[in-house]
Amino acid sequence: MYGKQQWRGREVEGRYSDIMTLFIRELGDGIDVDDLRDYPHYYFTIEYVSKMIQTKSTAHFEAIREILDTTNGVVTIEANKDTLKNIPPDLFNRCHIIYRVIDDAVQLLKDTDTFSVDAGWYRVHQVTKCNMMEINPDNYKFDEEL
Repeated sequence: MYGKQQWRGREVEGRYSDIMTLFIRELGDGIDVDDLRDYPHYYFTIEYVSKMIQTKSTAHFEAIREILDTTNGVVTIEANKDTLKNIPPDLFNRCHIIYRVIDDAVQLLKDTDTFSVDAGWYRVHQVTKCNMMEINPDNYKFDEEL
């Protein structure tokens, strides 16, 4: 939900699709729930993670750690090439990471084409487009304000 700091809805991306989720873009005065166990899944957006990394904000790191330490909930954090290498090891190992690559040319590929990421000398990761999840704006229509 653009323009919102925190909102809820069913996750539509990644391996935790269809789980009720609290999405957090800005920490503000804290996570807006009465009890952290109210949600099985927390999703911290790239804006949140970027701010956390750039400012080294203790409050941002501790908000994620509190969920991990006090609930059985799942935490997803978004990362990109600028943030991934700076995520502290404890969060890197305990959180589900969605790694964002911005490239609008992917939508030009046919379903039978292969998407390939070169990660170094003879280190290639590939997936056919038909095996990727495809999410569009309509998938987010059930998100709700808190």
